Amino acid sequence: MKETLRFIICLGFYIKKIWSSYSDQFDSTFIVKNFTLTTYDSLIFQEILIDKFLCLQKCSIDPYCLYIQYEGNNCSLYSEDATNKLVFSNDKIIYQKSNYENQPKLVMENQNYWNVSCINSTYYWSSNTSSCKSCKTGFIKYSELPFNCYHNQTGWRNFTESKSYCQSKGGVLFRPKTENERSFLYRRFPSIFPFLRVSVDSTITSVGQEFKWPDGSNVVGFEFQPNNWLGSESFLNEDCLELLHNGYFNDIPCSFSYGLTICQQQ
Repeated sequence: MKETLRFIICLGFYIKKIWSSYSDQFDSTFIVKNFTLTTYDSLIFQEILIDKFLCLQKCSIDPYCLYIQYEGNNCSLYSEDATNKLVFSNDKIIYQKSNYENQPKLVMENQNYWNVSCINSTYYWSSNTSSCKSCKTGFIKYSELPFNCYHNQTGWRNFTESKSYCQSKGGVLFRPKTENERSFLYRRFPSIFPFLRVSVDSTITSVGQEFKWPDGSNVVGFEFQPNNWLGSESFLNEDCLELLHNGYFNDIPCSFSYGLTICQQQ
């Protein structure tokens, strides 16, 4: 019994020492500021994380992340576009990456520090396991989106066909929840098709229903949409969503076909 107690105490001191070193590293990497953000225009990632340091860690390996807002286990990462949208606050804080200009070097140092190797395009950083995980066969990680792996394929498919295709590859249809994911489309595929657009994994079944992602979160990123064009208060004509080349969503009939399908890992 004494040996077990001694072991537990020693383990506790060891864990505390390691955690303290992690905390010290993040203290030197981020600056605390009395600001808040009320816009989602520059949001690049959002997820429920039970620990603040996991949120800071996620920003430290994302080259596009400059600001973090962590409230009530809600981790929100923002790009430098949020700089002009900061609002002073007496009771709220954000974290700003202190050496953002040296991000390529910071990414390498941080990944070595955490003993992970997510630099290769066949690995991505999983927030669920706080570790690197391999992409499925046929999927790759893009540098702009380090938290998932993606697969794309040309060929005309409507919403149902696109979902079935992604499932056959072991993934799901594209779910771009943040501005960074939405702008990924025209950055990565600028010349495949004129006025490129793709189907995304959200649909409704009645007029006035909100578009949501399969996990129940609201779809954000509309501009003058949805409008159920050619429909009415009693007739739903546009029951699916497409992502336009400008990074905004538009409602569209599910029967509409697209020349490019983008899938992501579950």
